[in-house]
Amino acid sequence: MLAACGGEPREQWRDPPGGVPKAQGVMPIAIGAGPRFAPPAHPTTAPCSPGPVQGRARAHIELFAQRQAVLIPAGIGLRRPRADENHRIVAAACRARVRTLEPTGVVDFDAPGLTVADFFAVWGERLGPRRMLSFTGKIEVFVAGRRVDEDPADIPLTDRAQIVIEIGGYVEPHASFAFPPRQ
Repeated sequence: MLAACGGEPREQWRDPPGGVPKAQGVMPIAIGAGPRFAPPAHPTTAPCSPGPVQGRARAHIELFAQRQAVLIPAGIGLRRPRADENHRIVAAACRARVRTLEPTGVVDFDAPGLTVADFFAVWGERLGPRRMLSFTGKIEVFVAGRRVDEDPADIPLTDRAQIVIEIGGYVEPHASFAFPPRQ
């Protein structure tokens, strides 16, 4: 956990004079404090079918609010009972069209044509042009490290995509993600 003192809470999120500098390599970003930054994987109400939890395709989604990371939990789109191995979900009673097996932001899916809106719908969380989870304000979206000017909900989920959604300040987006090998 990081802590600081002094100033109004909003002061700590202002861009530095001259703008935000480019990152030099990997920049660690703390997970924000409190439940807003670690929303749960709600029991899914999305259509659910039996089958392997590991998807044929995977995308990586990173969420940032107020320049802090928002944790995407394991278990989105998976109905209990579930089986875990080494803190990774390896089986579930049934699976939705998008799902998370571990809290890394990797989203597993099988069908083409899905979007970030589908992921948030299965999660049971809000996403719109000016809202992400419980945060409101201007949203910036990056795909493969490049800013895109469209509604974040409309971003397609494609195999090996790197998607960054930010609200409340800029965090240098990653252009790619090192997906772990399939197990």
